[in-house]
Amino acid sequence: MPEHVDDWGLAAATGQCRACGSSAGQRAFWPEVYARSGQTLTRCGHCATVYLAPGFSEAGLVRFYTGPYRRLFPAEVPWRSTVRFFAWRGDRDVARQRFSLIGANLPPQAHLFEMGSGFGAFLGQAAQQRSDLQLSASEPDRAQRHALLGQAEVRFIDSLAALPERSLDGVVAFHVLEHLIEPLGFLQQAAMALRDGGRLWVEVPDLMSDWQTRLFVHPAHLSYFCADSLRRLAEAAGLQVEYCGVHPLKALEGTLWLEALRPATPMCQPVAPATKQVVDAIDQWISRVGWGPKDRLKALLKTMAIRVLGPGLVGEWQRWRQHRRHRDEPAPR
Repeated sequence: MPEHVDDWGLAAATGQCRACGSSAGQRAFWPEVYARSGQTLTRCGHCATVYLAPGFSEAGLVRFYTGPYRRLFPAEVPWRSTVRFFAWRGDRDVARQRFSLIGANLPPQAHLFEMGSGFGAFLGQAAQQRSDLQLSASEPDRAQRHALLGQAEVRFIDSLAALPERSLDGVVAFHVLEHLIEPLGFLQQAAMALRDGGRLWVEVPDLMSDWQTRLFVHPAHLSYFCADSLRRLAEAAGLQVEYCGVHPLKALEGTLWLEALRPATPMCQPVAPATKQVVDAIDQWISRVGWGPKDRLKALLKTMAIRVLGPGLVGEWQRWRQHRRHRDEPAPR
């Protein structure tokens, strides 16, 4: 859907990969069409990370999330009933499932940090299930970050870099890495902040999932990872990868799950190059997605619906569809 982009604050184009900094073999595929931001989907020939170029400046990123983001993604904004909003989104249920993958690996009185805690559902569930945990987080949306915390006591800070080295037992980042201007920088900060043996858990959309439309790509997601590129990025940050692949939770199909730990002596290094097979597979996967009349009509209808009905009602309809789909799914055996 179109959105005015003149004041977004896009950074100057550099021709370099956002993840590894290489300028070798950068392949441009097609312009971003969800918001017509002027960005182009690009694949790095060195590390095979896929990204939108140009990215945002720091100030531009702040402006994007305080303005255009809420208009472009109405399903993310509460409308009328916050009770219904969270019930249909299923935040608490997903948070419980996520913590089930993490809790057993946290020692007693562990210090757990969440990057981009959103409405606070995960931290709320973590506190409910483990009252011994020390919780901290970084979340710029001050108006909404307490919505689902419940009784959890959370120390909010500006960024992970504000914490002392070797002060954390765990770091989580759910659907955050793809939003960051410097994803490798965040992973390096996590490695520094973790104690020896401390763990990092990351969840991102899977570039190699079965997406069928170019609307999958949009300005909020600056980077797109496959399991191979995500693993190599974490290793470059000095982390020891325990698992990187398809998400173990059925509710989060189409996403990747990374679990990594800090070794006794983390060694940052350049991002290792991708193999030709990985680069070719990514190119073929992206090239299969067209932009025909049906796709254009779908985008136009959504734009018209928001203009006529307003973003609140459209977002409510989107959440209801998601809720109905999950409700009708057969329970796991």
